[in-house]
Amino acid sequence: MTDDVTGNSQGLTGEITASDFIAKGSRRQFLTALGSAGAAGLAGCAGGSGSGSTDDGTAAEEAGAQTDSNGDGSTLTANISQRLGTIDPAKGTDYVQAMALVNLYDPLVFPDSEGEIQPNLASDWSVSDDSQTYTFSLRDDATFHSGNSVTAEDVKFTTERFLDLNQGYASLLSGVLDKENIVVEDEQTVSFELNRSYAPFLPIMVLVFVVDKDRIMENLEDGDYGERGDYGQAYINNNDAGSGAYQLSEFSRGNSITFAKYDDYFKEFPDGSFDTIEVRIITENSTVQTLMKNGELDMTGQYQNSQTYSAIDQMENARVDTVPTFGLLYNKINTQKPPTDDPAVREAMAWGFDYEQVVNDIRPDMKKARGPLPPTWGAHKSDVMQPSYDPERARQILADAGYSEGELTITNTFTSSYSFQERIALLFKDNMADIGINVELNPQTWGTITEMATTVENTPHTSQVFYVPTYPSPDSMFYNQFHSKAANTWMSMEHLDNDEVDSLIDEARQTPDRQARVEIYKQLQSKLANLHCDMHLYHTVKTIGFQNDVEGLTLRPAQGFEYTFRDIHRV
Repeated sequence: MTDDVTGNSQGLTGEITASDFIAKGSRRQFLTALGSAGAAGLAGCAGGSGSGSTDDGTAAEEAGAQTDSNGDGSTLTANISQRLGTIDPAKGTDYVQAMALVNLYDPLVFPDSEGEIQPNLASDWSVSDDSQTYTFSLRDDATFHSGNSVTAEDVKFTTERFLDLNQGYASLLSGVLDKENIVVEDEQTVSFELNRSYAPFLPIMVLVFVVDKDRIMENLEDGDYGERGDYGQAYINNNDAGSGAYQLSEFSRGNSITFAKYDDYFKEFPDGSFDTIEVRIITENSTVQTLMKNGELDMTGQYQNSQTYSAIDQMENARVDTVPTFGLLYNKINTQKPPTDDPAVREAMAWGFDYEQVVNDIRPDMKKARGPLPPTWGAHKSDVMQPSYDPERARQILADAGYSEGELTITNTFTSSYSFQERIALLFKDNMADIGINVELNPQTWGTITEMATTVENTPHTSQVFYVPTYPSPDSMFYNQFHSKAANTWMSMEHLDNDEVDSLIDEARQTPDRQARVEIYKQLQSKLANLHCDMHLYHTVKTIGFQNDVEGLTLRPAQGFEYTFRDIHRV
């Protein structure tokens, strides 16, 4: 259906290709979630909130009695490899934070595995003829973990909090939605009047996780927001105020997070679903292998090394699943810092790199990229210009631009904890030496890289960065990385400032018709490819180890949303 039609779902299939969800090189494919997003839920009744934990393991304030589980007490144990940081739904941005939020909270709408926007807390919605007013009707059986009903007032409060705190993804609605234009029509109806037609609005709403207003207002501390104090920031950073399928049970920010099933959830759980989810931070690959072999770990993280995945795939009790994602590994090029501010230097680098060696020798499970948008998106331009390894051409480009061999020196930064990134960096250094460019390697922690990205001067000339969509629209791939107003983050280490690129992104955002947007996105891909602001290394493939009796992980085109634990079950 088109984006400007009233209905119960808002499709993006013109922008995402369902046929690309195929497991490659694995013994079993990922399965889609059982049941539909609109499945009948359990009747809402009084329940309880889980207790959180602080970094030292002490229990946070008890918010209510735990609900009785109707399951068999089964526990899913998984690992991740990085600290969780915040679990405030107005602040979280990375994949592990999204993992927590997508289970503790619910947005009005939710993407399925093909990127279709489905009803969630909203049972349906309508869009005005001018595509500026969205009116959502809420389902009447959704309750928060406190037992409070989810109402339109909670949705309004949540969105105001999202905008007022102005962190996380709030900038996506900056200049688009004003607080006074969020209207509670009645207890179960809320409307949003936008300042202009804005095609990404509905996909962006999957990031606005609705909070329990009463629970927040009962747990305020002094702050900068008048009668709303600190907006519950201190409380919600260690406790949950959501309506999600799971509630917070224990939380030690540097060690683990544990979720307990919320039995009064408005959607059904599949047979074999887990009563408890325990996610541990485990960084040693050898430990992950041992725990998988012993059956003590049900599911690995997505960033283990290739040796670990290979060992797991040889185990009788376990398997490794892989599937193409909606993201890329980019070598982002700083377009504002000499000498990579020169388009000729960037073009020479692009033609001087051996992309095939990356996917053949270093990351053989990955798929060679073509252009700035992965082919899993239906809006991908299949004939977009993609440089190949041609060092003679690269040397000629530099010579024509007046550079002599050895004259140029650039820096390359990558995440120090990943050995494959170091191998890619070493290949880059060797390839660049072949065309007369000196490369100084600068491995750093991810935290340091994000800090470096905040200014042009501190951003390296080139940086290896994974980027996956944060919401289910190609706009997420283009705006966050390439629009001049989104500069100075790890997502936009190109520091691109190009009027034509900005104009195309803005035009797509104001184009309600999906096919017309796709054509704009194709123009964008060609423009970005010709600017050589990135080297497109490979289309990322998600790799995760599972015990053989665990299934149901469902990939969705939004960062971390595949960790919707309600989907996962034991067979």
